[in-house]
Amino acid sequence: MEFESVIRGRRSIRRYKAEPVPQELIREILDEARWSPSWANTQVWNIYVLTGAALERLKVAYRQLALSEVRGAPDFRSQGEWPAHLAARTKQLIDVRSAAAREDGPALAPAMAGMAELYGAPCLLLFAVEESLIADYACFDTGMIVQSLCLAAHDKGLGACIMARTVRHPDMLREVLPEAADKHFVIGVALGYPDMEAPINQFQRPRAPLKELVPSCISQNNGA
Repeated sequence: MEFESVIRGRRSIRRYKAEPVPQELIREILDEARWSPSWANTQVWNIYVLTGAALERLKVAYRQLALSEVRGAPDFRSQGEWPAHLAARTKQLIDVRSAAAREDGPALAPAMAGMAELYGAPCLLLFAVEESLIADYACFDTGMIVQSLCLAAHDKGLGACIMARTVRHPDMLREVLPEAADKHFVIGVALGYPDMEAPINQFQRPRAPLKELVPSCISQNNGA
């Protein structure tokens, strides 16, 4: 794809086809994403790829947690109450997305159950960093590679959804992934072939106008 098409066309996918993603394609996407920038080339990323039976066991655990009253205790704190102007953007998105979900009808799982099932995605990527790292830059660098991965996936016909809920119970993840015993989980990304006929994957995504995001701009003074 043209670069602009990749940027504008990528979206969070919330309905996937059952078709598995070939391991070689996952490896290819990760190989491209590893060229992302990081602080002083530290490349702090640890990425755990779950598919098949291992992912199904994790989905069972996610479903049980979704039905329980156990509160999550993520390794990195999440945002509490948002400022009013930012909360308004979230409300705008939820209103549009909810309308699309209603159009999908009963075939679309309720929100919590849908997230526990990763919206039917056949692959989950969990991003973690060493627990000794300072959160600020470790999370910033993780965001860089997650963005690269999602763009690479879209470029190759796959869809992705960045999901904070997948790492809300990190102790459970460390039990499932013993090799991550000394890691802190930052974020998860569902990956698979998108079902683009589903209304939940078609609604128009609102974006703030550029002037709202760039309130001031330094311009060249030709008279200087």
